[in-house]
Amino acid sequence: MPDDVIVLHDALEQLREYKKGEPLTLYLKNNGTALRFLEVHLQKCYPGAPITLTGDPRLMERKGAPTTQTTSALILHGEDIPVAENESPYITMSRRMVSMYQPCMADDIEPCWSSAAFWYEYIAIHGGELLLEGLKPDSLQGDRIVADLYAAHFGVQTTFTPEGARIAKTPSLFSPPLEGRIRVGFTNCPDLYPAIALTCERLGITLQATGTERLRFKESDRIEAVQKHEVRSDHRMAMALMAADFPVSESEQECIAKSYPRFVEFWHLVSSRYRDHFVTTTDITDGFVTHITPIRGVNDDNLGKKHALSKLIHAAQTEYVWLHDDDVIWHEVLIRPESDLVILPLKMVSESDSPSLLEKLQIAEYAAIQELTMRTAKRGHAVMCSGANLIVRREAWLECEPDLHPEIPSGDDMFLLEAMKRRGMKIAVIDEPDYTAVVRPVPTWKAFFRQRMRWAGKAPKYTDPDILRCGALVVAANILQLLCPLVLLIKFPIEYGLIRKRETTNHQPQPTNKEPRTAWYVALLLELLYPFYLILSLLGGLFRQKKW
Repeated sequence: MPDDVIVLHDALEQLREYKKGEPLTLYLKNNGTALRFLEVHLQKCYPGAPITLTGDPRLMERKGAPTTQTTSALILHGEDIPVAENESPYITMSRRMVSMYQPCMADDIEPCWSSAAFWYEYIAIHGGELLLEGLKPDSLQGDRIVADLYAAHFGVQTTFTPEGARIAKTPSLFSPPLEGRIRVGFTNCPDLYPAIALTCERLGITLQATGTERLRFKESDRIEAVQKHEVRSDHRMAMALMAADFPVSESEQECIAKSYPRFVEFWHLVSSRYRDHFVTTTDITDGFVTHITPIRGVNDDNLGKKHALSKLIHAAQTEYVWLHDDDVIWHEVLIRPESDLVILPLKMVSESDSPSLLEKLQIAEYAAIQELTMRTAKRGHAVMCSGANLIVRREAWLECEPDLHPEIPSGDDMFLLEAMKRRGMKIAVIDEPDYTAVVRPVPTWKAFFRQRMRWAGKAPKYTDPDILRCGALVVAANILQLLCPLVLLIKFPIEYGLIRKRETTNHQPQPTNKEPRTAWYVALLLELLYPFYLILSLLGGLFRQKKW
């Protein structure tokens, strides 16, 4: 039974046994509903009695200001309150309950639509289907509107059955709102704000909220709590954050019992049911590192690899998380990183014994980029890292998560690097063959340009001075090459040197047929073509945002 009900029940039981004239103190925890009802109840039924209402400090801050619950309490005590224009659904519900009142069994009490909002939030973010038992379409509750709001804005459809409300979302059928923003008024449904606000944040939608004035006077300042992803002993904030995969400690979850005691139990059941569909994960090396391999195409929520990665990092229980794609070799015992982020090496290898020209160009380019990545990082000015192979301290990742731009389908690695540098976190490098991950070249020119445009599309969001300077230098050098081809005589030896150095670092002394050294003429062709596809990728990335 929710703490709200228990607190009010216990207070009424004490009043039932109250002896006239004796002082009495009723402790209401942080229960605003009980406070509003009892303020009216004492005024109507115990006028002048030495009865004091008290509670947690936050409740005392809220004491005195009338709300719709005050008006509802007056109606429940028989006051003839005139019907106002645009009356709150909460007050209308109170009127209807009084007019149709008859004794009922506990099993006849309808479940809470306000609490159902967090399951709508979960399905909107993750996709899938749930049955919310007991909910009815003709509810008296004002928060019944949550079904309509999530259908209109987030693609969550509700089907009512004799058992309750079945909610489902098929992401492939969901079209994001035009201009990436929605407008919602919360005057009549303020309790829905945390769920809807965090749904919008997770889906990269801008929320224009009105009617939020009273939200600063709830169990917490919910506007600020949403912005900072903080629970603040607020049951609705705890549930909204959990539904959106933000970290909520066990001690912070305790406040949920105020309104929904079994939420945490159900959340574990539901999240574990969906989690296995997103990525593979294995604990290694004494359980201090969680080894995560995101797999494209496995995400049945269709929200992309970036979101899948977020889910698993939140679920990890180890101090560090090791991310990589494809093949990687590691020592039996990994030396503890002792850093917030460890950049690990990559090499690109074709699956074919006879790589195409496109594959050879990509392999050469990747080698140059990797050598530049490692050199700058070792000198304390990291300008690049790759989620295809890195180790991150889980708590550091969680601290940086608000800066990872959920509205952009990729780039969690580069935005993570920026966020960590901004916070002064420790970044290290392990540049050894045993820790090298293998990535594959894309097979077609179309896929190649789509990939490069996706990378370039993140550029306007970069703020790190090292990254901006490096990017500006690369663009300027290639534009200068187009204007003055003789620049190639300077650029080519430098970049070919980077390619050969990286290939020597990655390879064993005798490379296999699938890992030939880059021929000088392939590197030269790359230098000739690079300015053209760099500019095309930049223009395409800036004006055509791609999904993962």
